[in-house]
Amino acid sequence: MAERSGKTAYPRIGVWYDIEDREIHLNIDGYGLSTVSSNAANARGNPHLFNKLAKALRDSGKPHPTIVE
Repeated sequence: MAERSGKTAYPRIGVWYDIEDREIHLNIDGYGLSTVSSNAANARGNPHLFNKLAKALRDSGKPHPTIVE
């Protein structure tokens, strides 16, 4: 990925799917944990991002939620 503006950061991010909570968890090194839900009505709901992260998990061979194509 070419950096053009000098404004882009590339933090190390861990991603995993919590089957019981049905949320994708993100751990950003040095900054803590957050979650993403597929439920748009949820405070952390972002169906578009949730699906992209689900695909990234699938493509890495990790447990993932159902993917909406």
